[in-house]
Amino acid sequence: MKVTFSCFTQTCINKLRSCGSFSTAHLYGCAVHSFSEFLGRDTIRFGDITTQALKLYEKYLIRTSHSYNTISTYMRMLRAIYNKAVMAGLVKYVFNLFHDVFTGVDRNHKKALDEPKLKEILTGDVKSPVLKRVQLVAAAMYRLCGMPFVDLQHLDIDSIVDGILKYNRHKTGTSVNIPVNKDICKLITQLCVPSFDLSTEIGYKSYQSLLRKFNAGLKRLAKALNITAHISSYTFRHSWATNALHHHVPVEVISSALGHSDIRTTQIYLKGFDAQEIGKANRKVCKCLSVK
Repeated sequence: MKVTFSCFTQTCINKLRSCGSFSTAHLYGCAVHSFSEFLGRDTIRFGDITTQALKLYEKYLIRTSHSYNTISTYMRMLRAIYNKAVMAGLVKYVFNLFHDVFTGVDRNHKKALDEPKLKEILTGDVKSPVLKRVQLVAAAMYRLCGMPFVDLQHLDIDSIVDGILKYNRHKTGTSVNIPVNKDICKLITQLCVPSFDLSTEIGYKSYQSLLRKFNAGLKRLAKALNITAHISSYTFRHSWATNALHHHVPVEVISSALGHSDIRTTQIYLKGFDAQEIGKANRKVCKCLSVK
């Protein structure tokens, strides 16, 4: 029986799960499910993955209101699976197969909040204890230099030694050191976050469930405070990085605080300056040309 793309994908997913790569396995599944919906059938053949079909699929995703970053994720997952099939000798390599579809990062997609909206989200008056808890978690993420939600789940007061919070990023293993004061220590103590063993499927699913609840809580919080901007757990990380840049913190320092191993990753996070800021900078730089 000839192996299909769908069947090979399931083999890849099973291997990923067996080695604890549950997030990648989940993305593989989402991408293949989406492409199946586009085709209108459950089984995807290797012959279905063509330049023309991928371009039509991209148009389908745009038409169905998917963001460009989601489109990029799906395309990159399909490409990764296809390349594994090439390595396994199941299909021939096709030059520039994914060349005409978007596989990059949408830099125009604004994830950061400006400081007035950020202050309202983190300190605005809400009555619900559940929403107050959401605010508390969001404030901790922002005040800890844009700490990712996943790293916050493995944080406790014992992580602080001599006024320095030391942790390794779950995603990259990069070491991060953040000076903290008494207020932040108190905030960490108040959180009492549960810890999940993300090397197990049960732990991963429990974490994903908590993340979905947190993101849903953020949407309710934004609605309660009459803020229309899209807000998710990523918002506070991007906002910290962008606001740090606007306060003229060097990109190298921002990169270190975020735990990025490559400064180019940090630059993807950063929302550019507006025309007013650029004009102010230009006047300073060109001041030497002024007639005295």
